[in-house]
Amino acid sequence: MVLSLICVIALVVAYGLWRIAALPTSRRYGWHVLWQAACVIGAVRIGALWLGAATNYSSGWVQILGYFLQMTGLPELYLVRGMRTTPLKWAIAASTLLMLSSFVWAALLVWVANRLRRTT
Repeated sequence: MVLSLICVIALVVAYGLWRIAALPTSRRYGWHVLWQAACVIGAVRIGALWLGAATNYSSGWVQILGYFLQMTGLPELYLVRGMRTTPLKWAIAASTLLMLSSFVWAALLVWVANRLRRTT
């Protein structure tokens, strides 16, 4: 059931991106917007990862909050889950991966922003 839901969501997202790709560009956001977006995305996700990793050793509700903060790194964190036995190495590898993937997310956002029509 979950796999079916994931497939349906993936198809809807793919169809939406296909429709957006057909739209003419109305404005052009360049490299400076890409760098700014990537830095903001990376800072938020890496900061949440380290804050969540710092709460792993505390007990109570703080650890639950830290776990949810670490979930901001999904789906990339699945690639380094084998390193979870050494928390410091895991956090460093995850931070590097999140830094690289923030450029991919920012590029996708800039691409979508360039494709959307101005409604005003």
